[in-house]
Amino acid sequence: MHDNTEPKVAAWRRWLAHLWYMWGGSLTYWGLRTADVSFFHAADGAYSRAIALWSDFSGAYFQRGIIRERELGQRIAGIRDLSRAIELSPEWPEPYLRRGLILRFHGNPHEAIADLERYLELSGDSSWRDEAERQIAALRAEC
Repeated sequence: MHDNTEPKVAAWRRWLAHLWYMWGGSLTYWGLRTADVSFFHAADGAYSRAIALWSDFSGAYFQRGIIRERELGQRIAGIRDLSRAIELSPEWPEPYLRRGLILRFHGNPHEAIADLERYLELSGDSSWRDEAERQIAALRAEC
């Protein structure tokens, strides 16, 4: 998780935000394990509480964006959260990949290509590199 540490935010607030973030991760796990959407709603709430405590917590925006788009069907809210994670941590590759894949299948193909290319620039040798390259090639063939 890549966060911009903002000195204006008290250490206790960052600590508590991390606790809510971890709780959100636990709820997400149980949602995936049981396929019970109520866990995802609770995880969304936990990530939102983390963000309320620390508005520049890019990891919480990232996780909430994934939950909102993938598990709760809130595509626009998910993209907005992933965009905020990118704004806060522009050198973190994963939000570009996630947003790029969402845009690839549900949005603007040109923006998807830009996000996936940025992911490739930042990610180095990652396990998702081949998939990002395949998606870019497919998008270019479609455009």
